[in-house]
Amino acid sequence: MAKSKSDISLNDLKAMLPQEGEPAEQEATLRALSFLSPEDRDLLAAVQESPFRLTTLEQFREFPANTEYFVLEPNISKVEDVGWRYLAQHLDVLLPPELLDAIDPVPFGNHAIQEEQGCFTSRGYLTLSGDEWEHERPRERQTEKKPSIKERLEQSRKECANQSKAQPHREKPAPEL
Repeated sequence: MAKSKSDISLNDLKAMLPQEGEPAEQEATLRALSFLSPEDRDLLAAVQESPFRLTTLEQFREFPANTEYFVLEPNISKVEDVGWRYLAQHLDVLLPPELLDAIDPVPFGNHAIQEEQGCFTSRGYLTLSGDEWEHERPRERQTEKKPSIKERLEQSRKECANQSKAQPHREKPAPEL
């Protein structure tokens, strides 16, 4: 039986991974990817063919939690398809066939591709969803405590005292007559 382009094996996933890091880290990453659905494996393959390509093991490990970050439309393979989709989303009226025949969808498709920063892959049209990427480790919040007003005043007094010690007092010149 011929392998379809959506049949992505563990070996295919392993070949996508960067060859950096410890073997244990590579194994953990491959294990995380092994639970992806066939659709999500397809999505990962499309991402790897695109400018949005994942480049670190950390990104690959985080991918299962971030499949919603990307949108893959497998039924869209040409600029014209993107143009018709754009028109369908933005036209509020149904046009008769003779008017539809007069429309060139290519400029609309080019506009949509630029606006969405989309790209074509062998698996379909890929864009970013607008969702935020979820990191494995939450980013550390800055827990720096703001100084109180009293502490800030005290700090300002010290700075002023240091400045006046550093600069000798200058007398004003006498006014010219």
